Amino acid sequence: MTEEMKNASREAPKAIVLSVYIGAITGFIFLISISFCIGDITETAETTTGSPLIEIFFNSTNSVVGTCFLSSMLVVIVLIAANALLAEGSRSVYAFARDRGLPFSDLLAKVEPKRQVPVYSILLTCVVQMALNSIYFGTLTGFNTVISIATEGFYLSYAMPLLVRIIAYYTNYAKEIPGPYTLGRWSVWVNAVGLLFLLFTSITFNFPTLNPVDEENMNYTSAAIGIIGLISIVTWFTTGRKSFTGPQVGKMDLVEGVAGSMDSRSHENVATTEKAKF
Repeated sequence: MTEEMKNASREAPKAIVLSVYIGAITGFIFLISISFCIGDITETAETTTGSPLIEIFFNSTNSVVGTCFLSSMLVVIVLIAANALLAEGSRSVYAFARDRGLPFSDLLAKVEPKRQVPVYSILLTCVVQMALNSIYFGTLTGFNTVISIATEGFYLSYAMPLLVRIIAYYTNYAKEIPGPYTLGRWSVWVNAVGLLFLLFTSITFNFPTLNPVDEENMNYTSAAIGIIGLISIVTWFTTGRKSFTGPQVGKMDLVEGVAGSMDSRSHENVATTEKAKF
């Protein structure tokens, strides 16, 4: 989505860093409040409500109405987060389809002329999001695996540009990458520390949380990540390497039905956004 921002090289990093700070502060306050109100741990964990957090709300308020109100606030937060994920996911699908990196790229890259939105990308993302959420009704283990995949996917997506930056430095491809934010000579060392941390967390995130391990508490994240990786490799060697163009900086590749204004602004900001990451 940074492709559509003005002055993306400066504003995108600010948004990313601020989101971390705001999330850390508000999350810390929430966790401290819940910890002080938790009451009996065993009773909370074995609550008949099915959710320890709802039990904490009830014990704190001694009111069904108050508990329902506080729980409803969480539902509102989840709905807002779902909409944000839908926007982010559909925009990523559109960007890959625009650069011909997905099957049915011509269809997924179409932008509805009147509203200037990629309708088919939004619909596909919405269907996938609903399907993944529906797993919860069938198996909790499967749903937890989906959540783990999302978390580890974030870690791996953070690690890849750090690895590329380190390789570019030591191969003399790019000793320095100019931009509004730079750590100068410390850049490579900070990237190396970040990469090691992300690799460590990505490995440990695949470990089971309980012992002994059985089919109910097994962590299937590694298997799922392996399948996704295999599909990605097969897709790349069969179609991706022949058709995927990547962001064409300074060019305007018009796919039939794609709004030119959306593409031109996107391509202009890709390079500056990439520089800001390093």
